[in-house]
Amino acid sequence: MALSDAHLRYLFAISNAAAATPDVSSRQIASALGVTKPSVVHILNILMRNGMVVKRHYGKIYLTDRGAFTVNYYGRLLDATLAAMPEYPFPVSADERRNAALALIAALPDRDYREHFGALFAETEVEENEPQPESE
Repeated sequence: MALSDAHLRYLFAISNAAAATPDVSSRQIASALGVTKPSVVHILNILMRNGMVVKRHYGKIYLTDRGAFTVNYYGRLLDATLAAMPEYPFPVSADERRNAALALIAALPDRDYREHFGALFAETEVEENEPQPESE
């Protein structure tokens, strides 16, 4: 899945909310991002289809292992990109810098991400997809 900067914003918002409380709700995400609840539902459905989040009982949202890996991987890229951003001859707020950095890292090819993800999770994915032997 090619991640957009919007997908990354949602993943980071879920991760940040989960650091404060283990049970994250759609309302918390909407409030953190300044978006509507239907927007949250739309992006969550995309992230769920791609195995990055799960929605449990009472609508609580959790990152999967894939989602946590993605937040960690892109979080390091975001930090490095922000550190390397030049000073501009005009005022740029911290939010504007972060949004520009998110857009940049979302536009990068994801082959390195896929390679690292595959190296960490290949065995788990293979085991889940292999037929289980029948018990006698």
